[in-house]
Amino acid sequence: MRLLILFIISINYLASNPADAQTPFEIQTLKAYNDINPSPSSAIVIGEIMKSAIEVQKNKGGCLPSSTVVDTVTPTTAARFVTEGVGARQIRNAWTVIVRHPNCGSDVVRYAVVKQFGDGYYAFRINRGQSNANESLIGDTLPKAALVAALILKRAGTDCRTSDVMLGVTRVTEESADLGPDFYGARYKGSWREIWPIMTCGRTVEISVRFEADGEGGAYTNVKEDESKLLP
Repeated sequence: MRLLILFIISINYLASNPADAQTPFEIQTLKAYNDINPSPSSAIVIGEIMKSAIEVQKNKGGCLPSSTVVDTVTPTTAARFVTEGVGARQIRNAWTVIVRHPNCGSDVVRYAVVKQFGDGYYAFRINRGQSNANESLIGDTLPKAALVAALILKRAGTDCRTSDVMLGVTRVTEESADLGPDFYGARYKGSWREIWPIMTCGRTVEISVRFEADGEGGAYTNVKEDESKLLP
């Protein structure tokens, strides 16, 4: 309990003192919190991811994975959805897991595996492909990207009015020289650009999204219509 309180105080301190985001004290606090809330076993990670993958296929179609190969498991304790969940006593920790489903192609897939405040875990898919944006950033930005995609489609003669939108395989196309490292799921400086394929109404629009770290673990986002394009 004492470490949980210290962790919440530490995260609140970071929000108002972003320049201190990677001081020895903050690093030690996050490390200590992760020491008592370590990443789950491979069996749990793969089991929860397979359940999530089956649910995604059931709801959205596509390839049904028959296996999962884990590339990396990284704590995302500093991401907003985790700090808020810990503060609300809903979850204890979460990890970004990059995997491959060999029977579904070579693209990597990112999932979040979440440890609940009580017993148990669950997972959800974040995206397919490469991205520097954490779960919270993608969730915040995807509606804007979908809106720009609809505008581009309308200008091309397709009046697409549907909530059935799927994010395709994302890719990172630019990174600034001062881009900070991933620090428990957050970046505190630098900028980057990603391409997000938005699939809707039978068409795909490649949306350009620019991110600039806001110094508090989040990022300012700019969905660039003039850098986006409708694929044939």
